[in-house]
Amino acid sequence: MPNLNDSTKSIDYRDQQQDGKCAEPLMKGHSKDNVAVERTSLTTPSNEDSFLPNYENQSKEITNSGKKKKSRIRRIKDLCNVDLLRRRLPIVGWLPNYNLNYSVFDLIAGVTVGLTIIPQSIAYAGVAGLPFEYGLYSSFMGLFAYTVFGSVKESSMGPTAVMALMTFNYANEGGPAYACLLSFLAGLIELVAGLLNLGFMVDFISAPVISGFCSAAALTVASTQVKGLFGLKFSGSSFVEIWTGFFTNLSKINPWDAGLGLSSIVILLFMRKLTAMKNLRPFKKITCLRNRFVDGGLWFISTSRNAFAVIGGCVAAYVLQVNGLSPFTLTGNIKAGLPSFELPPFSINKTDLDGNSTVLLSFPEICSELGAAIGLIPLIAILEQVAIAKAFAFGKRTDATQEMIALGMGNIFGSFFGAMPITSSFGRSSVQNASGVKTPLSNVYAGTLVLLALGFMMPSLAYIPKAILAAVIITSVIFMVELEELKPIWKSRRVELVPLGVTFFCCLFVNMEYGILIGAGVHLFLLAYMAGGRPHLELIRQPQGSKRTEERVIVKADTNLYFPGVEKFRQVLNEATDGETCVLVDLSHVTEIDYTALKMLKSVASDYHKRGLMVLHFTNASSKVAKSISSALHSADIDFLIPNKINNTFEQSGQITDEV
Repeated sequence: MPNLNDSTKSIDYRDQQQDGKCAEPLMKGHSKDNVAVERTSLTTPSNEDSFLPNYENQSKEITNSGKKKKSRIRRIKDLCNVDLLRRRLPIVGWLPNYNLNYSVFDLIAGVTVGLTIIPQSIAYAGVAGLPFEYGLYSSFMGLFAYTVFGSVKESSMGPTAVMALMTFNYANEGGPAYACLLSFLAGLIELVAGLLNLGFMVDFISAPVISGFCSAAALTVASTQVKGLFGLKFSGSSFVEIWTGFFTNLSKINPWDAGLGLSSIVILLFMRKLTAMKNLRPFKKITCLRNRFVDGGLWFISTSRNAFAVIGGCVAAYVLQVNGLSPFTLTGNIKAGLPSFELPPFSINKTDLDGNSTVLLSFPEICSELGAAIGLIPLIAILEQVAIAKAFAFGKRTDATQEMIALGMGNIFGSFFGAMPITSSFGRSSVQNASGVKTPLSNVYAGTLVLLALGFMMPSLAYIPKAILAAVIITSVIFMVELEELKPIWKSRRVELVPLGVTFFCCLFVNMEYGILIGAGVHLFLLAYMAGGRPHLELIRQPQGSKRTEERVIVKADTNLYFPGVEKFRQVLNEATDGETCVLVDLSHVTEIDYTALKMLKSVASDYHKRGLMVLHFTNASSKVAKSISSALHSADIDFLIPNKINNTFEQSGQITDEV
């Protein structure tokens, strides 16, 4: 809210004595025709001088044009300075100071994150409905791009559960081509938004809406893994369809997959808390756990638990298959080799529903099928990216614009290698931070490890049991359900549980994209309804004090006057007078009046005038509010008064200036 210099001071009418006159102004109202503007007057030249050339004005124009030209040159220089180069290419700032000590820490962090991202990306490809190798295709280019353009060394870009879930419907419709094109379009929007400083758009999505969205996304992603966890095969991808199919097919559960999956969940959760268990009372007396190397080993095992689970599952499945046993459902062959460099497909041959013929879809037709995802996927990606950057800035200033540029470049470059949409992962960023990372170069080591996996490890990864991938995903996303947010919201502002609940249930049962839009819309509606325009009006009646003072009714509004509260304000003003009372509208808490409210005031004042009542009085109006009222209402129907605190009476206001 702008800080305005009020023309008068606010007073408490309840403690006021009624011994001053209310309405008999010497000069009624201030309209747009009689507003006095306080400005320094300029001397008008005489008629004779008007025929002479005005050399003074010409010299001023030349001087002003010269100043404007110098200002433009200065702006261009400012845009091309070294500081801007370092902001837009952060690698220029830290690379010249890089040393061997940094490289050791970055190598440890990069390898640790690489061991985390490989199994996660394979599993997230399954969540997105893509072949498993596309998870790895999406994992390296974002890391390389962030090394050059990223501003937070802890941030780690790549596939995430939310991005995979939002890609699923479109990958299911058009395959990897749609996912790749989505990555390109999302990156383009993110890059443009960063260059145009449009980061303020994420401010329209509130914390309760984000909590509802993340919680619903976590439950939906975990639900998609039910099939792999229990070795089931049935159609359905939504939350309701999956659980309906699960209970319908209970008799078809593979006990080997179920046993492996559930035990893997327990083991992974245990390994997640491995470093914290040494602080439990039974283990505090074991001195070897306090050893620095033992502590580091426990941390590495805990951090790389997903990689250990996948490797262990591969070895177990391979040994059993060599001995003629195949009890587990395996991922099968994963395409080996590095992806080829090519532009995203801007036209696609798509098979008809009958499967007998193909149709060539043009770029506009593909965009029409992608629909709202073109805008919502980059919006959610920016939201995650900036939030993670702020979380690891540790109180320092975060360059949201640069984060958006880095995200856009990562998605654009990734789309050239078949990647799906990506953003920063909070889990992997936490791993990178805990590893003691020194610079963003750690992303290069992690990305190189992914490329090595693509080149040499794909035949071995064909033995990964799907139950273990499901366990990896479930244990990764289950902590995204933000139950801890309910209690503080309930205690602080319960009405905000409404947008949280609406977002949660719409995302869970309708659609992720439309769920977050509906939730944001509901919260903005509540904001407009409760805070933006329905003021609480206070009606203060002061009885007649003497022959000189009539009965006075004061109407106080506690907030700005906007269109949702117009009718309520009109009713109070109509109830405030019986024909003889003096009506004052106290505007001490009002700094803005919209046009709908001005039209209402004009109607009420005009009605007072027609009925032969007193004029409508305003008091404690700031210069901006007074100017707005004067410009819309007739001067004969209104008057502005100033409370006089010395003798507790009202006096006429002076001139109304155009100062804002």
